[in-house]
Amino acid sequence: MRIVVLAWTPASRCLQYVPVNDGDGGGVETSTVADWYVEEFSRHWGDGTRPRLGYLERDGEDCLVELGACRVTRCRPSWKGNQVRLVGEVGGRQGVMAQMSPPEVGLPDDTAVLDGLGSSAGEYLLFDSGQPKGCWVIEGGITAWASRRQAALQTRQEERAGARERGNQRREREQQQLRWHDPERFVNPYTFVPFPEDIVRSPPSWHTKLADDHLSGTLTVRWELTAPMQAPPGAVDGHRLRVPGASVKGAVRSLHETLAGGCLRVLDETFVPSYRDPARSPQQEAALASDHELTLASVTEVTHDGQPLSVQVASQVVWVRGPQLRDVYGKDLRTGSRVRFDAPATPTSLGRFELHPDASVDRADGSDEEAWTVLLSDPSARPTTRNDGSKSQYFAACGRLTGDRVEVSESAWRTYRKVVAGAREVVQARSADVEPPRWVPVKFDGKPIGERQRVTGRFAVGDVLWVRQRGEQVVELRHAVIWRHLGAGPLGKRVPSHLRACPHDFDGDDTSLLLCPSCRLFGAADTTTRPDDGPARQCAYAGHVRFGDALSPAPVQLQQVSRAPMGAPRPGAGQFYLALQNTRPARSGRYPTREWGAEPDQNSLRPVRGRKFYWHTEPSPSFTSKRHERRPHHRAQMVSEHLLAPPGTVLHQRITFDNLDQATLGGLLAALQPEAVLPAVHRDGQALPIRLHLGGGRPLGLGSCTATVTEVRAWDADSRYGGGPAVTLDRPQALAAFTASCPEPVRDGWPALASVLSAGKVNPARVTYPPGENWPEDVTAARTQQFDKPFDFFTMTSGMYLAEEEPRPLLPLPDPTAGDQSLPILRKKKSR
Repeated sequence: MRIVVLAWTPASRCLQYVPVNDGDGGGVETSTVADWYVEEFSRHWGDGTRPRLGYLERDGEDCLVELGACRVTRCRPSWKGNQVRLVGEVGGRQGVMAQMSPPEVGLPDDTAVLDGLGSSAGEYLLFDSGQPKGCWVIEGGITAWASRRQAALQTRQEERAGARERGNQRREREQQQLRWHDPERFVNPYTFVPFPEDIVRSPPSWHTKLADDHLSGTLTVRWELTAPMQAPPGAVDGHRLRVPGASVKGAVRSLHETLAGGCLRVLDETFVPSYRDPARSPQQEAALASDHELTLASVTEVTHDGQPLSVQVASQVVWVRGPQLRDVYGKDLRTGSRVRFDAPATPTSLGRFELHPDASVDRADGSDEEAWTVLLSDPSARPTTRNDGSKSQYFAACGRLTGDRVEVSESAWRTYRKVVAGAREVVQARSADVEPPRWVPVKFDGKPIGERQRVTGRFAVGDVLWVRQRGEQVVELRHAVIWRHLGAGPLGKRVPSHLRACPHDFDGDDTSLLLCPSCRLFGAADTTTRPDDGPARQCAYAGHVRFGDALSPAPVQLQQVSRAPMGAPRPGAGQFYLALQNTRPARSGRYPTREWGAEPDQNSLRPVRGRKFYWHTEPSPSFTSKRHERRPHHRAQMVSEHLLAPPGTVLHQRITFDNLDQATLGGLLAALQPEAVLPAVHRDGQALPIRLHLGGGRPLGLGSCTATVTEVRAWDADSRYGGGPAVTLDRPQALAAFTASCPEPVRDGWPALASVLSAGKVNPARVTYPPGENWPEDVTAARTQQFDKPFDFFTMTSGMYLAEEEPRPLLPLPDPTAGDQSLPILRKKKSR
């Protein structure tokens, strides 16, 4: 073995040396030289002022050493100038003996490691000649030292990183605590659980026989309300409360689809949202009318459901100032009023004909063939102030309806139906219990003009509207020149194709039927439309589970409330509903980037963000009332009356299942008690309770509840039909089998699902749809009404380009797993 002899003591025959180990070196070792070899070794050792290279051989417990001619210099190593510098002493003088790269002395080229050479790496024994160039005096060798050094540095880095992380977490908790009560922030009532990247479809169990290792039986479920629940229609105060089994089944299935990786059972693949046209100057408005070949028309023929079949178009359109018409009709002015004026209309720089402000306007009767028919439209999209600061004026379009009768194309009606579905008045009417009034007041700059017809999505003979005519057909229907337009990119192309509704790839052969986990359990119906001339075909699969009604054991005292309007979903709000790669605003001349079909959709359609869930926010007092209760400014026609069951109400229900394997049965149990499989969500060191939803009013915090499976009775084929022993279901084993059956992409969404099901994840006192004011300290009717207006927020986060103001980038919802779910309250005055 090659060694470096450091010291020799003849009296004790003790030899101190370091193994060379190909330059790696090692710790100082001792051996005893054979007694007969002492004199000869001492003669070779000489004065012993410098270490010597040699070769050691063992002879039993003693050793023999043959010294070589190579001399060795003891050096102190240091790391300087990207070199290992070796300082030693020869002849009483110190100096730099050598400078070498780290690999030449067996070290990694790692500055962090090399910085420790001078303090902990021991000595380096530099050889006068040969290879290796030297070796290290250090326990375990230089390789072991470098490993220890790297481990120590890693530990130190982890400790520092841990300290930074703990500090960041502490600061984040403090920030979250501040935002929890911040009057300038709010929490949106809903969020989205991302879609899984893959799901598993497999053949169902069928219903012909109870298969081996499959079970049938019943579950007894105890439901307990933790928030008021909107009682179903027909509920009576002071009687036992009954929730239909179909209602409960729908809620459980909806959760199961997310938990188990089910398909999107209810999906309108053709849906496309519509949007309000942006406000335009009068010049732009006139150009739009000209470019689109718009003209006024009167409906002459309709179907029973309000579809216009033909219209009579205007031979000429003249714009008349609102005050001129108001002076003639007073408060009776409305769409359809007929007027007469003899003064000729003059063309303007706007590219349209306007009546001179001093021209005389008179009433006209229905028989006057020279009369003009008035169309009043909603002026809310029109600016009341021009760019030069002067006041704008309200003009009404008046058409001389003496033109031809023109047929309305079917495509124009279909497009109109899609566009009008997003109109504010149509949305409001859908959620109202009573039919809204037909006529709506028109005001401009705070002054009354007259009345216009409410937008209902249906027409009657005599209704006045704008149309665009091409050839012998009407190809577009509008209620105003500046009205609404349709987005692009239907919903079916914005969701993953693997999540489309079952049956999947069914070709008529039972062996080819593949169903998602939810359809295998709850059943599936084929909703695919067939060609008119195609063969009739139906592919449906009956479920393996039946839900009985959930019934309270005792009468329940119900509270009647006037429920606040809930409005309608806003899937067109792309800042919330779409998964965004960037939030940049639109370029000049482009639609706001929140819109479906805007510029970011040109290369590939932005997908829908996921499945929609509402936070569990048991109603807490707001600044005027609880969130689900009507406020004074809510219009009566938008408010609905409901009975609420109080928190603490208990319902019992029996669920029957048939022919389920262990994993599928475990999935049913997990959908009723998701806390059994979902990861816990913590806040302030405490695990948050998991809740489910029953009944309506979820956006307003109603219907939170818990479910407990109190009893399971199960039979296999032998116990059910052959008199075999009863079966005891191992619930943990069934839940474990379900978890194992869920593919990893599905389980990846469980943390997000756990977050949205956890009560206490968000501050219920800060949950609201985007408000138009900060949470007020002094409550007034005006501030309350302004608070409930979301228009400012959605316009200021729409991705709109503005030439004279700051652009408006998109503001998406936080990830559902984020600790802080709040968003800033935005008002127009903040952008000025």
